[in-house]
Amino acid sequence: MAAVAPPATFPRLAPLGLVSPGVCPAGDEVWASLLSSNALFATAGECPPADGVSVAHRASLVVGQSPSAVVVTCADSRLSPELLFARGLGELFVIRSAGNTSADDSTVASVEFAVKNLGSPLVVVLGHSSCGAVAAAVATAADPKAMAEQPPTLAAFVKSVLVAPVVAVKQKRGGVTGDDFMAACEVENVATSVRTLLTSSGWLAKARVAGTVKVVGAMYDLATGLVSEC
Repeated sequence: MAAVAPPATFPRLAPLGLVSPGVCPAGDEVWASLLSSNALFATAGECPPADGVSVAHRASLVVGQSPSAVVVTCADSRLSPELLFARGLGELFVIRSAGNTSADDSTVASVEFAVKNLGSPLVVVLGHSSCGAVAAAVATAADPKAMAEQPPTLAAFVKSVLVAPVVAVKQKRGGVTGDDFMAACEVENVATSVRTLLTSSGWLAKARVAGTVKVVGAMYDLATGLVSEC
């Protein structure tokens, strides 16, 4: 099945300003398969295959794992990569954080581990529509006191990590407002996470250039259930 066209609400990512990636056939194949399964999830309620969550399959994973993809995504309860890509146990190596950021060593190290030691040929940084973390960043960019009543660690995280993509959108797309502005900020947040991941890990950046791994940014639309590369 062909990849699903991006929803109109998600602008395309601007060039990341990174060294061009090498060709990664294995990563391309996995990504096409994930998009195909997601299209079935969105339109027909496709679920993970029964044998992917069976007792026998679970037992077989005790000896090890070989996930086909790494997914760095948001902690939001409304998206679960295993469900929206219709994948069973052991098929996806999922890392979740507020706003699908890759700003901490734990996330970067986890991605490196999966690519280097588990052989995953694909890394997906997956954002989503109606992201509360990005909305908090937009509010904070407009009013530094917007998070004053929130716990201090949360407020500091939003200000130090998530506001930067919002500021970048304001500089690039100053005339954009409303839903279009929010969508642009969500996509820019994904772009920032991809850049951070590849600049924080020189090893991963080299693997991408060598064609050992494919790294993509993508968005999940809560309303349609569709994932699209952005």
